[in-house]
Amino acid sequence: MVVYEENTGASSIYGSPGAPNLNKYAADCGSAQNYQALTHPSLPNYMATTSGVSYASSPWSGDCDPGGTCLTGNDNIFHQVGASGWKAYAESMSTNCQMQSADPYAAKHNPAAYYTDLGAQCSANDVPMGTPASGALHNDVVGGTLPKFSTLTPNLNDDMHNGSIQQADSWLAAWIAQIVAGPDYQSGHLTIAIVWDEGEGSGDTPSTVAMIVMSPSIVPGTRSSTYFTHYSLLKAAEDVAGAPELAGARTANSLRTAFGF
Repeated sequence: MVVYEENTGASSIYGSPGAPNLNKYAADCGSAQNYQALTHPSLPNYMATTSGVSYASSPWSGDCDPGGTCLTGNDNIFHQVGASGWKAYAESMSTNCQMQSADPYAAKHNPAAYYTDLGAQCSANDVPMGTPASGALHNDVVGGTLPKFSTLTPNLNDDMHNGSIQQADSWLAAWIAQIVAGPDYQSGHLTIAIVWDEGEGSGDTPSTVAMIVMSPSIVPGTRSSTYFTHYSLLKAAEDVAGAPELAGARTANSLRTAFGF
């Protein structure tokens, strides 16, 4: 399970009094201290985490909504795991696989909507998140029916894009408490990766972001200084799902080796 956060460098998260829950997750499980987002702005990073391919070029560098030339036939982890193997849960999305942004929902933070090889899978599996009390994510968590691969996309107010670090930290805490109490996590079948799309800067340059990984098998407080990128995240997700490593994931450093999940 990949939980996406937005536009915040690692130095603003690790040790921050505004992110007590995030820092507790890092202390209870693990954190990557040298994790690099690949480029700017948002969309190319989201696409890289799910395809292993760089999208640091037009039209992707314009954060376009899916459609026209802003669609891709590149292979991706959603396609790899098949129709029954993935779900994307997006907060404030009003319809399944919504391709038009409508504040506070941002399509550019929902990578599944951009892949043409998903076809009808997107309409079935890319769903409104709901709340911790009801809806798609709640039902799958408490029912123990989370898929092999999933993404969680908060809205612009809850992902640190428009709202504060404190707001995002509190919002996430309600979900994490439920997810880690659920049967998938408790049985050791679920790993949660909380990652930021990009940190400070602009243009086609990397930035250091936080990446917190949670699993019952991780030694509490594990900190890794290994160089990781968004391709490392894809590599871990594919390895857990039993899917072949795509493009940049093949040569990326292994999060699983570093954290033992």
